Amino acid sequence: MSLTIAQIRQHLSHLANAQTSHKDQVDKYRSLLNNVLSNTGDNIIEALKVFVEAIVNENVSLVISRQILSDVSTQLLPDLPDGQSKLLAHFTLEKIQPRVISFEEQVANVRQHLASIYERENNWKEAASVLVGIPLETGQKKYTVDYKLETYMKIARLYLEDDDPMLAESYINRASLLQTESKNEKLQICYKVCYARVLDYRRKFMKLLKGTMNCPIGQLFQKKSVWLL
Repeated sequence: MSLTIAQIRQHLSHLANAQTSHKDQVDKYRSLLNNVLSNTGDNIIEALKVFVEAIVNENVSLVISRQILSDVSTQLLPDLPDGQSKLLAHFTLEKIQPRVISFEEQVANVRQHLASIYERENNWKEAASVLVGIPLETGQKKYTVDYKLETYMKIARLYLEDDDPMLAESYINRASLLQTESKNEKLQICYKVCYARVLDYRRKFMKLLKGTMNCPIGQLFQKKSVWLL
């Protein structure tokens, strides 16, 4: 039997007011989520939006919200088709934003997944932008050195793919501060490859710039630059 949006809201309201243990409530939220996935048909995204919005409400205990949102970010989103997953991921980030400090781990998971979708679409700039939104240094959550290193390198690589070597260099420089602390050999190799690519882009840019300055128009530009100074 198909679940309507009204029925889902009713179930969620009942769960929010239930006087049972956290474990019991988590189990019931998971059961409802499975029911939503199985019985909402074409309305699945709207139904999931209702579910997510209810979960992040302040009326629901953080202990419960975090567990269910972890399920959503690490299990549900990857199982959905990319188009649907992207819609739900953006909606989830929007609804979490007012309480983002309380859900830093879940937000990071959603952003990593969203970036992977944009990467599959060859939308390098958007993928990088999504990852930049993870507060690796400023948030309350303490991320591991390897996690930060891997994320900074991924951002740098994405900006390189987008032909933006300046932004890529700024993030590989952040990775440089961390790579000596990491014992992960795979990450060390990835860092060297990424760093070499950044240097290669810089050399090509400087060569192009030098060639431009050697031509008559470039020389005129140099003179005007001096006048401006």
